[in-house]
Amino acid sequence: NIPLGHGQVMMQPKLEARLVQALEIKPDDLILEVGTGSGFLTALLASLGKQVYSVDIFPEFAAAAQQRLSSHGLSNFTLETGDAAQGWDAHGPYDVIAVTGSLPVYSGEFQDNLKVGGRLFVITGTAPAMGAWLITRRSQDEWITESLFETEVSALLNAPQPPAFVL
Repeated sequence: NIPLGHGQVMMQPKLEARLVQALEIKPDDLILEVGTGSGFLTALLASLGKQVYSVDIFPEFAAAAQQRLSSHGLSNFTLETGDAAQGWDAHGPYDVIAVTGSLPVYSGEFQDNLKVGGRLFVITGTAPAMGAWLITRRSQDEWITESLFETEVSALLNAPQPPAFVL
C-alpha cells in the first residue's frame, strides 16, 4: 500500500483492476468516484467512461490529482472536495459509483443515486470480515447484490460505524 498522507493509502492496483472489471464501464457512463486519493483510479475511470466526478475529503489530494490528470491530457473529470462517506447527490443519478474506502455499515445511501441499470462497487464490513459487492439497479425499487470477493480496506473517514459492544 502506497501512503498518500493523512494516514491514507492508495488502493492496491490488483483491487483497483478488479473494481474496474466488475463495473463493466461503458463509454457513455456518468461515474462517481468516492475517494480521489492519488488520482490513479480516476484516470482509469476517465479513460473508460464519459465523465467522472470524483470527491475526496482532503483538498490537497484533489489538487495533486488535478495536476497529474491534466498533465496526462485527461479532461473528462471533475474533482471536488467534500465528505461523501454517507452519499453524494451532486451531478447524479450515476451509471457507475465506485467507493474506494470501506463502509463498516452500509445502508443503501449510494445505490439510491444510481440510474436504472447502474452499477455500484462497495466494500462493507469491518476487519477481518469485509466483502466487496457489486450492486446493480434493476428498476426504481429493485437492486441485485452480488458478492465479489473478500478483502480488507481502510474505512472512509466519517463512515457510519456499527454499534460497539458494551459490557
